[in-house]
Amino acid sequence: MKKISILLLLIPMMLLFASCKSGQIKNLEKFTAQVEQNYSSYSNSDLEKAKTQFNKLIAKVENNELTGEEERHVAELKAECKSYFAQAKARILLEDFNNAVDEAGDEVKGALKSLQEE
Repeated sequence: MKKISILLLLIPMMLLFASCKSGQIKNLEKFTAQVEQNYSSYSNSDLEKAKTQFNKLIAKVENNELTGEEERHVAELKAECKSYFAQAKARILLEDFNNAVDEAGDEVKGALKSLQEE
């Protein structure tokens, strides 16, 4: 009788645990989809916020015991997000570089113009 009552208590707890884990993986999937849609317009601060949220989601997911299939899926989502983060960072750096070159170009043009006037 005791074994049956213990089992009856464990079953809802196991179901709750399983639903929490799958919910956390679903949250990571949704986050990855959001990153995919928005990474091309991220600013530096947007990128940092996304990375912070990503790290929190990963920490929650990895606190669970994952099956082999779940581990593989989470690893794919992590790689996908990190790829988008790298692409966003590269775009930001290139834009910053181009802006610096443009500014330097204007200064060089101004210096050349003043030299020609002398």
